[in-house]
Amino acid sequence: MREVFHKPADQYEARGRLDPLGFRRHVDFRTEAPPPDLAPFIEHFWIISWEATVDSYGSEEVMHRPYVDVFISPQESGIQGTFSGRRTYLAAGTGRIVGARFRPGAFHAFWPGALAELQNQVADLQQAFPEADAAYLARVSSLDDEAAVVALTALLRTREPQPDPNIELINQIIAAIETADGPQTVAALASEFERSERWVQQLFRDYLGIGLKWLLQRHRLLAAAAQIRDTAKPDWTAIAYDLGYASQAHFNTHFKKALGRTPTQYKLWTSRSP
Repeated sequence: MREVFHKPADQYEARGRLDPLGFRRHVDFRTEAPPPDLAPFIEHFWIISWEATVDSYGSEEVMHRPYVDVFISPQESGIQGTFSGRRTYLAAGTGRIVGARFRPGAFHAFWPGALAELQNQVADLQQAFPEADAAYLARVSSLDDEAAVVALTALLRTREPQPDPNIELINQIIAAIETADGPQTVAALASEFERSERWVQQLFRDYLGIGLKWLLQRHRLLAAAAQIRDTAKPDWTAIAYDLGYASQAHFNTHFKKALGRTPTQYKLWTSRSP
């Protein structure tokens, strides 16, 4: 199957997929831009589908940003918070999932509690959207792709989210982290954005439910994963030191904890034949 994008703005960059080639072989994935009133909150709507898979396929992923996803499918629907570790999503038979990916920090405008409650959790949709009962979910699951996105858009609008400058600041900070040669410590980020370290760290805890240091480490590890995939014979020591680790052993430990494999094992896994 081929991967198709319909988002008219920036193309979606799936840096958190640990096996991007395998994903494209097994699954169709596309995104739709949000309407202007939801653009401050929604990065994109997404539709993932697969057909007649003989064997189940497991897509291994880690979140490269602290996202929240709201999703609907006949098998499962819910609110997925930021997961600190690796997750495997299974596709078997024929299926489809329709979802909305929120910009980092934006679900703060929709969630009634502390965002830390959603970390490493999939919550019931009705905790944030009481209208999303079983009848609603069955109806949306029966719609075609375009109509399902329209229905999900209407559901999100029921919360009447209000613009929040802190959401924009959070996304500016994350963009700075992801810029080549961007600041890679809490102190450097606080200085660049003229805030105290304590204030910036509290902002991330309040709006994302995670720590800023976690995000900085995740960015480094996924940069390493991309380099490992794209390099025929990786220089493990050079990669570790380039990413700021004191030793290759320290890098190996952090990499395996987050991605489930050592760097060498990951290289072998992603180099396997189709």
